[in-house]
Order: sequence, then C-alpha cells, then structure tokens
Amino acid sequence: MFSSSKSILLFLSSLSIMGAAHAAAANTQPLVAEMKVFEVDAKQKGQKELKATDQVKPNSVLEYRVDYSNVSSNSLKNLKLNLPLPEYVTYTGQSAPKDTYASLDGKSFAKAPLTRVENGKKVNVPLREYRALQWNISELKPKQKVTVSAQVRVNASK
Repeated sequence: MFSSSKSILLFLSSLSIMGAAHAAAANTQPLVAEMKVFEVDAKQKGQKELKATDQVKPNSVLEYRVDYSNVSSNSLKNLKLNLPLPEYVTYTGQSAPKDTYASLDGKSFAKAPLTRVENGKKVNVPLREYRALQWNISELKPKQKVTVSAQVRVNASK
C-alpha cells in the first residue's frame, strides 16, 4: 500500500507554485488552487462514486480535482492551468474540461492525445508517458472559480 501523504504534499506544493507563477505571469492578483484527491469506485456501467482518500493501492483509479479561484477584483485572462502527474500514476485519458493539452516533460504542451512518428508512422504516445496536463482558460472573472479534473491509475509497485 502506498502512503500518498508525502506525494500529495509535493504535488500540492507544485500546484501552488504553478498557480502563483501563472498569476504573476499574467500580471494579475493571486489565483488560488485547491486540490482534492478521490478514489474512483466504478459502480454500474456509466456510474462512478468518488471517495476521499489518503491511502492508495496499486491499480486504484484516482481523480485529481483542482478548483482554481480568482480571488482578485480583476479578470484574469489567458490562463494556462497545469496539473502535474506524479511518476507513480498513469493518466487514463479521462479529464474535464475536455479541451486538454498534455506534456511529456511538464514544459512543452500540445493538444491531447499526443502523437509522435515511429518508423515513419504517426502513433499516439502512451498515456503512461504523460507528465502534466494543461487547460487554457481565456478569462476567469473576479471571484469566479473553474474546476479541472483528471483520472489516473496508480502504477503497480516494482
């Protein structure tokens, strides 16, 4: 069983830093990020139940949810909201909003699904190689909030 406390703390720290960096880059008041982690319990087809969790097992499906809030009195424009993916998880391809960008290094982003050329053929990059997701928000008005989410599977321990 993995204890996710340290990983989640590191993950939250990186989110806070990224949120502050994006707010500073946009020359605006602070953008606040609050992350929650849920274990996804798949019920009947098409239904899911989310349970708050602080411990995870290999092959568990988690949903990372981040609420970004504009706590300023000014509109924030052209935001790039990043969600780093720890190395011990694999993105499932499920995220919201649907217009998702992805990265293999956390720096360069392209519209998901990512592709590359192998042996002269264009192929999809395996989701396990994704290290960050990004959503582009054209405007977040004062006191407005936007929520992004992504599902990941905890990798089996080596």
